[in-house]
Amino acid sequence: MSYGLYSSLSALSSFAKKTENTANNVANLNTPGFKSSSVSLQDGSSQSIATAAGSSQLGSGVAISSVSQDFTQGTFESSANPTDLAIGGQGFFMLRQPENDEADRYTRAGGFRFNQEGYLTSPTGLYVQGWSLDPSTGDRQGTIGDINLGKTTPPVATRQIDMVINLDSGIATENNEVRLFDAWDGRKAAAANPTEPISSSNYEYSSAIKIYDEQGASHDITVYFDRTTNNNEWEFLVTANPLEDQRAINPDQQEAYVPFDNYNAQSHAGAGALMYGTIQFNSSGEIQNITAYEVPPDGKVDPALNDNRIVLSNSDTTYSVPYNFTGDSVNQRIKLNFGASFSGQTTNQSQIITSDQGGVNGSGIPITAQTRWNDVYDANGNKMTTGDTLNFNGYRHDGSVASLNYAVNDTNSVQDLLNQLGTAFNSTATINSSGQLQLKDNQGGDSGLSISGFNTITASSADPFGSQINITTSKQEIISTGRALTNGSGTPPVISENTNWNQVFDSFGSGPVVTGSTFSFDGTKGDGTTVSGQTFTVNATQSPNNNVQDLLDWLENTFDAEATIDNAGQLMLTERVADSSTRSSQLSINSVAYGGGAPSIFGAAAFTTIAADLNSEDGSRTGDVVSMSFQPGELASTQYANNSTTIFQNQDGFAAGFLQSITTNNDGVITGRYSNGQVLERAQVSLASFNNPEGLSMLGGNLFSATSESGSPTSGAPGTSGLGSIAPNALEQSNVELSQELSNMILTKRFFQANLKIMQTEDEMLGSLLDIFG
Repeated sequence: MSYGLYSSLSALSSFAKKTENTANNVANLNTPGFKSSSVSLQDGSSQSIATAAGSSQLGSGVAISSVSQDFTQGTFESSANPTDLAIGGQGFFMLRQPENDEADRYTRAGGFRFNQEGYLTSPTGLYVQGWSLDPSTGDRQGTIGDINLGKTTPPVATRQIDMVINLDSGIATENNEVRLFDAWDGRKAAAANPTEPISSSNYEYSSAIKIYDEQGASHDITVYFDRTTNNNEWEFLVTANPLEDQRAINPDQQEAYVPFDNYNAQSHAGAGALMYGTIQFNSSGEIQNITAYEVPPDGKVDPALNDNRIVLSNSDTTYSVPYNFTGDSVNQRIKLNFGASFSGQTTNQSQIITSDQGGVNGSGIPITAQTRWNDVYDANGNKMTTGDTLNFNGYRHDGSVASLNYAVNDTNSVQDLLNQLGTAFNSTATINSSGQLQLKDNQGGDSGLSISGFNTITASSADPFGSQINITTSKQEIISTGRALTNGSGTPPVISENTNWNQVFDSFGSGPVVTGSTFSFDGTKGDGTTVSGQTFTVNATQSPNNNVQDLLDWLENTFDAEATIDNAGQLMLTERVADSSTRSSQLSINSVAYGGGAPSIFGAAAFTTIAADLNSEDGSRTGDVVSMSFQPGELASTQYANNSTTIFQNQDGFAAGFLQSITTNNDGVITGRYSNGQVLERAQVSLASFNNPEGLSMLGGNLFSATSESGSPTSGAPGTSGLGSIAPNALEQSNVELSQELSNMILTKRFFQANLKIMQTEDEMLGSLLDIFG
């Protein structure tokens, strides 16, 4: 009879545990992220008894089989704190204890805060785990670790300026043009009584934007726009405050601008002028082409040459402006986007050479191709007449020799000369609007087209085209009277700077240049310093003195000038500093002496001088492969018949900033808003999932740890691999259902009472039995 007592006693014990579990659930009714548990019962072991039917089994009570947790999601309660996070779906937040290296704690309670060191932590000080994000790209950096946004964000240097402008097509083209780089003088900003570097009369429109350097300092960039003498063409000049311009001067320029290593507003007119260029529009007012040049310290860009031209690669989309506001040894660059992207196409630009003077008719008006020779005068009033001769000697595109001796006939027009000259030099000869003679190469790209010798023989001393036909520049040039070829036949191809000495011959076929050959130069530097008896000795067999470039490097150091081989095979030295009203270059080579069996590859006479011309551009230019064909985007600069205006502008730099607020999205990405206006994605919360979450061990404090029953955690970003998403500004509440718990409690109480009644009955039965024997 005592077995019944024991069965009821086991039931009382089990129902007491169920009551305790219900009490715990109800106690955590308001605990964020709490997961309710339930007690499951099973029958106790059975005993065998004899019955009339044979052996049978009789139960011996009840036992607790398991206490399982319910991981269904609780309701969300809104919060004003952006670091209160709730998980919608599966997963746990990962936490690391301060004393541990690994994250081994997990929770659904997302009430997080930043501690004094800037780390995101749980209320008990455990570190929330996630990824750091690259602020510029949003890409994850490294592996999962502690989350720290930091209180500040470093400055971001400007790397691109977007500027969309409409330039008024109603503004007439200019007649007498002053280029923007000529109108700019950065020295005015450093004068005792500072003035604007450029007068408002020299441009039609300007637009300014603030940018930031590597240290977060702000600088104003102003872009000036002005019409040119060409239809549908505008020039632009990108400028900064000349006093802030610290662009590094390249090593070659440093020799010309001693003692300066950087641009200096007190001494350099080009200080503050960062880039010059032109924009060509089509007849519909859309961008067709953009050219750009860096502005040297003296401010003389020389668009006719390639010295300062910025050449784009196939991967470039737009030009980049050089700048340096911090005095760094290397200049930085900012992309300047007018709304049109480089197509990647290049064009072979034809070389154009122009006479230094122009002819006029009897009324003093510049001649044209139709003007007859009996009405052609020079600037001094001398008239051309039958029997006068124009003699041209030079080279064609490929460097082959060309010449023309033209006899003037009064009955012919100037067009007759142009036809013969064009044929002789494989070019197109024209008369420009100033009455000057121009030759345009019929082939594009690097060109040997040149007039090395030109003179006019007239009885009346008429000289309508001057004494030179060349490319106008602001820097004095000197060119050798002889040239070098790569073979002994006396015909092209001509040498280049990369030609090995054993392939260098003179124009008569003598050579090649051998080891021990010497070249001695007498002349003057641009500043008038005498150069006498300076000798270069060839080593044709051993690097580095094994090609023509070595001689050019030696000449540059000796004469403080740029030394090149032109496309006709002639040696050319170019002054590094433009002439000005206060400086005239004296660069010259009076003679060259050859020794050691060297052939006279550059001639022995004085080099021909092409004096600097500061008056105006004449349309001449060097042949080259140039970046062409820009494609307008959806929002691009235009030339429409509306007032010039800035439609849109933007730049991507920022000063240093302090964290002001944060937000979190459904992917767990935490974004910081900073005092400098930046909104940066800085971190992403990670989640973990388990194959059997009911196998997790409860640690208290809303924490769980992994066990062998739960399996190892699998981590990932919210919303991936079956993990839930993040609900920001919310806390997940307990999933305890009070009505269910109260119902369970009532039933448990009744079951408990029933088992007490059984024990009471068992007691009475035992008492009756004892009474029999009493």
